[in-house]
Amino acid sequence: MDKKELVSIILPIYNCQLFLEKNIISILKQTYKNFELILIDDGSTDNSREILKDFEKKDKRIKVIYKNNTGVSDTRNVGIEIAKGEYITFFDADDYVEKTFLEDTINIYKNYNVELVITGFFSEIEGKNDNSFDKINMETKIYKNMDEIKQDFVNMWDKQILYNVWNKLYLKSIIDKYEINFPKDNWGEDVEFNRKYLLNINSLYITQNCYYHYIRERKGAITNTYNEKIFDIRKKEFFEFNDYFEKFGISKEKYLEFSYRRYLERTLGCIENYFSKNCSLNVKEKYKKIKIIVKDEITRNALKKVNLTSKKTKIMIIPYKFNMILCTMLMGKILSIIKIRFPKIFNKLKNNR
Repeated sequence: MDKKELVSIILPIYNCQLFLEKNIISILKQTYKNFELILIDDGSTDNSREILKDFEKKDKRIKVIYKNNTGVSDTRNVGIEIAKGEYITFFDADDYVEKTFLEDTINIYKNYNVELVITGFFSEIEGKNDNSFDKINMETKIYKNMDEIKQDFVNMWDKQILYNVWNKLYLKSIIDKYEINFPKDNWGEDVEFNRKYLLNINSLYITQNCYYHYIRERKGAITNTYNEKIFDIRKKEFFEFNDYFEKFGISKEKYLEFSYRRYLERTLGCIENYFSKNCSLNVKEKYKKIKIIVKDEITRNALKKVNLTSKKTKIMIIPYKFNMILCTMLMGKILSIIKIRFPKIFNKLKNNR
């Protein structure tokens, strides 16, 4: 295996037997052949291990690691430690990727000498084979220095291309030099990794081309289960993002409206989360939780400062504005029903909020 221009693909696996084969095959079909595929089984209890063993026998570029279950962050960090590539990318085991992803992103590195390549991606629904997907991307552009990055930085986050690690090709040298890794908390780990990486580079390239197929609303996904701390997490994210923009040198006038809007959009997810199947709260308890969200000081400030562009979001936050807790609860219940029965519509709501 030629270590020059080698790409290390890190793939954490936990109970993904239904999707794993399609994922790995899409990687092995890459037109760029100089890669190592690091498959890390994070204590799977289904048939994933047997699938990995079969693939390991078929291709010498595959390296399989078995470990106890510690979560996706620790698993990816294990992959970073053993990766030998000049470049690194991360995939999720229940998605798949177009065959020219590596070739095209490597060519961008060769031609433009940047420190990060970001691509667009497809947002899809599990089991839907009717080409019902959204493209999440930005116009192709090269950023040659930090001043240029700062000009579009908030918009990059707003266009949803910076949140994930699987639509990017990173330089291993930068990850190693600045000791960039994933946090122990397995919630928002991609965001934290990208924030660290972006603070330590001076150039990047965004291509509008989409390669990665992100499958939303998988059954059993962490975003589909009730989290009693979800609102606390969203508030923490709000303050962390503001601190991050300050650290990055972005003025308040450029980031604050986005931060408030992002916060409001995510509180809608909090309310929908209270109607997840595994939420054991009774109606009175849900009412109290939702009242706290609606009455929160950040929520009230956000309602004064946001400039919503989505008509759907404008309608959904009307109960917020008038402190209509029961109506807000009803909206959360409706969102939950849409998520379960009409996942395509729910995906559109999330992508176009």
